[in-house]
Amino acid sequence: MRNGDSGAGRLLFGQGDGQTFVWSLGPELTAYASRWSVNARWTADVEAHMDPFIEVIGQGTLTEKVVEYRADLSVTVRAAQGDAALKEAIELRNCCVRTLKESGIKGSELTEGGGQVWRPWFWKKKPGQEVSHKILIACPDRDRLFKALGALEPLFDNQRSSLLVSMRQPKFEAISGERSTAMSSAIANAKSSAEIIAHEAGLRVTGVTQVEELDQRKERSGAYGDEDWRGAYAIAGAELSEEAPEPIDAAVRQVVVRYRVRFSVEKKTV
Repeated sequence: MRNGDSGAGRLLFGQGDGQTFVWSLGPELTAYASRWSVNARWTADVEAHMDPFIEVIGQGTLTEKVVEYRADLSVTVRAAQGDAALKEAIELRNCCVRTLKESGIKGSELTEGGGQVWRPWFWKKKPGQEVSHKILIACPDRDRLFKALGALEPLFDNQRSSLLVSMRQPKFEAISGERSTAMSSAIANAKSSAEIIAHEAGLRVTGVTQVEELDQRKERSGAYGDEDWRGAYAIAGAELSEEAPEPIDAAVRQVVVRYRVRFSVEKKTV
């Protein structure tokens, strides 16, 4: 390749595959080309002096179990008079809180979820409002939670009131020590892969130089609030029983921990 001067900057001539190429560079592009040339040489020098390495991703698996169930209770009252709906909704919400506590739910397991007032567009020709209050429950005991929810049924014998129970995603935790085991398994998995690659390349793995934790991959347990593509479920109305369900094991989910690991390598000695 040879250079030629031009009024706007420089002309670069090059030949390849029997053809001649001409590029016209202005002053700015000429400066950029010079910088690119310097950077290319610098990169080549760095790569020539870099220690060889192999970088792979290793993974390990652990099992998490439900340790806390979470439910949203929406208490709704409809009334022809707006003031009446507001008053009745507050009274019904307070009754629900008292009933839950009397049925075994601790005060620390209840939190306020706020409220809303809604007047549907199709009620424009007549007065009326719909008022809702939300109560949040976080309980580690599934049987105690279901029993308390069943105790709310007598409070909703009025057609103008309704209860909606939506199960949110439960809280999961792994057994003590299992997370450390999964981490060690992920690093060992990465090392095994690196050794296979190094062997095929005529190299030998000498150690770990860098480790980066990647996002975990969590499978869905299938429990209410932790479904897959089907979305969240809800229990509408007050069709709940005070009788506790037959005990079975809590839902579990698999979690894959992943690490990107860089290993230093060297040529095998004969």
